[in-house]
Amino acid sequence: MLVDEQIKNARHNFMLASEEFGFEFVSPFNLTDEIEVFGYISNYGSKNGVVICLTSPPDYYIDKRVADWCKEANCFYSFLNIELLAGEYKRAYFREMLRDWGKY
Repeated sequence: MLVDEQIKNARHNFMLASEEFGFEFVSPFNLTDEIEVFGYISNYGSKNGVVICLTSPPDYYIDKRVADWCKEANCFYSFLNIELLAGEYKRAYFREMLRDWGKY
C-alpha cells in the first residue's frame, strides 16, 4: 500500500535525480482525465518518453489502464517499487535505472 509520505519522498528523490542527471521530471502526470500517474520523463525509455507508476509489496499492483494507454501511445512505462525510491536518495539506483531505460 502506497503511503503519502513515501510518495512525497519518492517525488523529492526523482527531482534530485533530474537535477543531477539533467532530465525534466513531471509529477504528477495526467494520461487522461481519469488516469493520473506518478510521473513522466520525455527523453527516456522511448521516443515518446516514459510513464512512471509506483507499486508496493506484497501485491505489486499494476494498473492495466496505464499499460494499455502506453501501448497505444507507443510510450515506455515502468512500475517501480516505492520501497526502492523512498528514503535516502540513491544516486547509483537512479543512474542504473536511467541507463536501463536509455536516453532518446
